[in-house]
Amino acid sequence: MERITRKELESMAMGETRTFDLPNARQCDNGKSTAYQMQNLLDCKFSVVTDYSKNQLTITKNAI
Repeated sequence: MERITRKELESMAMGETRTFDLPNARQCDNGKSTAYQMQNLLDCKFSVVTDYSKNQLTITKNAI
């Protein structure tokens, strides 16, 4: 996957956890930023864990 999009975050169910394999650390940071920005629009909280050694971002969508 090249980057995390708003559409992917919107399609996640509450309580769902997804791991994204990204091309580099910059995209991990961008994906984390996108998730935190989308919280207000989607009325939820995202929990984000970054593994920079594997360029992976694990995101969980939680109800407020």
